[in-house]
Amino acid sequence: MDISYIMLATLRGWLAVVAVMAFGNTLQCFRNHGFLADRLYTGTPDLVNGLQARLFGMWTLLAAIVRLYCALDITNRSLYYVTMSSFVLALGHFLLETFVYQTATLDIGVITPIIVSGVSLVLMVVGLWHMEPAESYQQHQGRAVDTKVLLEQEMLKARKKRT
Repeated sequence: MDISYIMLATLRGWLAVVAVMAFGNTLQCFRNHGFLADRLYTGTPDLVNGLQARLFGMWTLLAAIVRLYCALDITNRSLYYVTMSSFVLALGHFLLETFVYQTATLDIGVITPIIVSGVSLVLMVVGLWHMEPAESYQQHQGRAVDTKVLLEQEMLKARKKRT
């Protein structure tokens, strides 16, 4: 099986898991605004209020939707770059809140999103190396390119080679 398809399939799975985690965080933000004060903004918990929690929840929901769509359509370059941008924003946000504004402390609630965003960015950059060249991608516009079908075709080729 081609390493490019394996890489993109792995990235799709990673993005789906990250999106599901973000949906869970979204629910927490809407259910209990104390979640942010207890888990993220522990440096200044008195600044956390219901409005901020709901706004953070909506931002997280939007990021989850974008990441899930990217997992479903990994070859869509525009969506791919928007998804990468969502990780840049998340990483920047948590680093700024921790080291510049000091509203968050470096504990598990902040370290986790920093690691997830950083790892996701690295995986997405590596994934870019395994995507079709832009010229080849442009030939596919107008018809859907289903990575699952491509993966199945590669698996069939590999089975035929073994027999």
